[in-house]
Amino acid sequence: MKRINIFLFLLAGICFPFKLSAQDYDIRFKIHGLHDTVCLLANYYGSGTYIKDTLKVDASGKFSYHAPAGFPRGVYIIVLNDKNFFELIINNDRKFSMETERGNLIGAMKITSSPENKLFYEYMEYNRVRYGDLQKLQNRLKTSGKKDSADMEGQIRDINKDIIRYKLDMAQKNPSSFMAFMIHAMQEPEVPEAPVLPNGRRDSTFFYKYFKAHFWDGTDFTDDRLLRTPVFSTKLTRYFDQILIQNTDTLIKECDRLIALSKPNSDMFKYMVWFMTSHYETSEIMGFDRIFVHIIDTYYATGQATWVNRTVLENILRKANRIRPLLIGETAPNMIMLDTNNHLVSMNSIVSRYLILLFWDPDCGHCEQELPKLKSIYDRLKETMGLEIFAVCSDSSMVKWKNAIIKKKMSWINVDGPRTITGDYHELYDITTTPVIYILNEKKQIIAKNLPVERIEDFLQNFERLKKGR
Repeated sequence: MKRINIFLFLLAGICFPFKLSAQDYDIRFKIHGLHDTVCLLANYYGSGTYIKDTLKVDASGKFSYHAPAGFPRGVYIIVLNDKNFFELIINNDRKFSMETERGNLIGAMKITSSPENKLFYEYMEYNRVRYGDLQKLQNRLKTSGKKDSADMEGQIRDINKDIIRYKLDMAQKNPSSFMAFMIHAMQEPEVPEAPVLPNGRRDSTFFYKYFKAHFWDGTDFTDDRLLRTPVFSTKLTRYFDQILIQNTDTLIKECDRLIALSKPNSDMFKYMVWFMTSHYETSEIMGFDRIFVHIIDTYYATGQATWVNRTVLENILRKANRIRPLLIGETAPNMIMLDTNNHLVSMNSIVSRYLILLFWDPDCGHCEQELPKLKSIYDRLKETMGLEIFAVCSDSSMVKWKNAIIKKKMSWINVDGPRTITGDYHELYDITTTPVIYILNEKKQIIAKNLPVERIEDFLQNFERLKKGR
């Protein structure tokens, strides 16, 4: 298992003693070789691990954890330090014990009165052995000849099939266990043979359509135990980043569909809305900020994100409002600024097939690297593609600005950002760093933004081909 990272998170307050009922959790631990110290109880939540409580270890290595019946169920972690920990399942078994040795936490584990944790540790031991076999074969494969490679690849396929069979058999034999729940959550669909079309050929689209349609089979989006496993967040990320077609309409539709499935469970609904918000707020894929704005408009602006405090809500709504006019397809806000001759120049007055908006700074090191590349593209495409550049300088020093223009041979339209009559360009175009590039069409609609300079020429050529193909 990978090294665990524990993030401090205020999930629990001070714990007061309480009288245990038959449905409460009473979990006893003993770790030989550990004494007079503390351990941490942590849990998975989405893609992170969070501290739940601190447990005091006595002189004999004993400690315990007591929790009420409504305690959130899932996979928990006893942490000695960031390299020494073991996992346990808190689910149906209410009173049980776990005993092990400090130097061999998992291998020496003895579990009493918890069939679920025994199953869990059997599963981990089986995986340890089988993945060890796989690793040996993969290492041998790197240095093997062609004949041996075919045999080893066959052995690898057989081991992978054995692992799948083992998991499914465990889930079938223990249907009410947490392991069955987690196996179903991890499982990906096995695709049957594609049907034959009327033309006698196999349907080449069948695999993808079937795989996508059945990707979430066996997953209950109203069961918040999913959140406290190490598998759900990974599968969710894989679905949105690797399985779905990467266009905004498809992704928005699936965001809304899965969020709707989770809505009956407040914890799941909260997590799903948060996941989509975070995932697309930080996405570096051009145009995906439209998904972020959709999530904000649909769930935050309508008051459904009840867990968000007023300050955070106001900030996130303000950010969406700032981004909304800058989405791909929107008409770019006009800028009217002074040029080097102290004449006002309106961005909207520029006649060109393509207009690049360049936000730059004379002291910006990255600008120093990118501007010569942009100059080369401009010189090649100005006439052939009707390209123009409207370069907005962020520095208020006229001398520094004009010297930089001369030095860098910036023969396009240059204006000074601070000398404007159309408002702060930082707000208009969400500029927090330099350089930033927007590309507009002849109607001044945004067709691209935040493109690396080296991708501009290919983008424009592809855009031209797409226009001609309409």
